Amino acid sequence: MRRFAIAVSLACAARVVFGQGGPPMITDDPGTPGNGKWENNFAIIFEHRPNETSIDVPEIDLNYGVGEHIQLTLQNAPVLLKRSGHGVIGGLGSTEAAVKWRFLDEATSGLDMSMFPRVIFNVVQSSVRRGLAEDGTRFQIPFQMAKTFGRWHADVEVGPRASTVGRSEWLYGIVCGFDLAKPTMLMAELHDESRMNFSRDVLTLNVGLRHDFTENYILIVSMGHELRSPDQPTALIGYFGMQFVY
Repeated sequence: MRRFAIAVSLACAARVVFGQGGPPMITDDPGTPGNGKWENNFAIIFEHRPNETSIDVPEIDLNYGVGEHIQLTLQNAPVLLKRSGHGVIGGLGSTEAAVKWRFLDEATSGLDMSMFPRVIFNVVQSSVRRGLAEDGTRFQIPFQMAKTFGRWHADVEVGPRASTVGRSEWLYGIVCGFDLAKPTMLMAELHDESRMNFSRDVLTLNVGLRHDFTENYILIVSMGHELRSPDQPTALIGYFGMQFVY
């Protein structure tokens, strides 16, 4: 935990260009689409480790606003997996269903704050046997906070994740960002997953970009690398997608 805090402090002190959370970053933010509006993300996501590459083609992330403070989320993706010495296999990955509630607004309270409980489960159990999805059902109850400082943005997320298989974990991350120009935001992120005693953590550094072609069509991309991964080789990760708001 101390190493994570030091890394975050150094990153912000160096004034690296950062951005707010949510796709294409791992850390989520408190934003919601607005009453009766959709915010849908379609992306190709990859994770590469030595001798293994998985690709979501595409990940489908559907978000609908109920009132100004509630967001309903449903997410899934077909997954392709290639291991050295084996052919490509494919199937359906895990499904995520979630509800976000933003209970503080920056305009009235000085910052945005939300909770985003979700359940992640497998519709097709054969995907677990084939290594395309994690075993068991997982439950997350993260909280998000965001604050704007002129052209700079900061977003923090923290919360537990419990699973019917394996150990419970903490998830926490920070995204800081800068509006490079009116339609373009650059982002950087530190995201960590650890056991409940903050040991054996997986720390990821991620950088990304959001570019508004219009208010309805937004390019969202990121690239990152795990700095620590105690149980397997560190991974290179990438997210290349479009966001449609209407």
